[in-house]
Amino acid sequence: MKVTIFGTRGTSPVTRPEFAKYGGETTSALVEGDGGDKIALDAGTGIRMLETRLEKTEASSLLILMTHYHLDHVMGLPSFQHLYDANFTITIAAPRRNTYTAEEVVPRIMEQPFWPRQIGNVQATVKFLTLEGETSKRPLRRGALEIRWCPLHHPGGCSAYRIDDTSSGAAVVFATDVEWGLSNPAEKEAFRRLCAEPAFPGLLIFDGQFSAKNYSDFRGWGHSTWEDAVEAARGARARRLIVTHHDPESDDQLLDGVAAELGSMMPEAELARGGMEVQVT
Repeated sequence: MKVTIFGTRGTSPVTRPEFAKYGGETTSALVEGDGGDKIALDAGTGIRMLETRLEKTEASSLLILMTHYHLDHVMGLPSFQHLYDANFTITIAAPRRNTYTAEEVVPRIMEQPFWPRQIGNVQATVKFLTLEGETSKRPLRRGALEIRWCPLHHPGGCSAYRIDDTSSGAAVVFATDVEWGLSNPAEKEAFRRLCAEPAFPGLLIFDGQFSAKNYSDFRGWGHSTWEDAVEAARGARARRLIVTHHDPESDDQLLDGVAAELGSMMPEAELARGGMEVQVT
């Protein structure tokens, strides 16, 4: 299984040169199974980089799992070029969020007067899938890939996803936009179960927008510290940790310092970088 992280930034994209090392695009990632099956995670501005990958593989369809609908996680969707390809099929899936389904929410992003083309008149075939229940014991299947999910502590709600490649046994858990410090015991236990069943993951991608030094200024904003990410990874017994959702004010110099501290605390951990590819075993 290969995971490519195209968008690493939280809240808003950044473009200045001093942010280039860790990337300025907002959240989007691609999981590719050994059998060629592909699943995207979120549609932040990083989804633009995903377009090139799809073109190279001549893919004709894509499943997009939405963690939630805050703007930094969906702002790349209206300009996603495969929406305007008549030979392409896009399926957008998510659990209900505050009773709303993806089919009810996503078209609103492209409504007038915000976008010239609406979801109902793009060239691609667009489908919606509601993932019923807060936690799935019966996974959604996409070829050889199995998808499970659970809720996270975040204003308005958010979902973590686990993707298993049944052909290789590799597994990744993706948990952006979670405030671990305010998660109650039941929320933490649900996340640990997601990580433990059917086996501990080879890779955990986890929110670490803040640090223990500045978290008090942002308590309640819905995000974790990188130290929280280490705690969650150890509790989940993940072999490898990638910390993502970097603050838009955190430049490369600041993140280099975080990366050094993170590596000293957990050698198997690193910060996400735009375009980084990870082979998951």
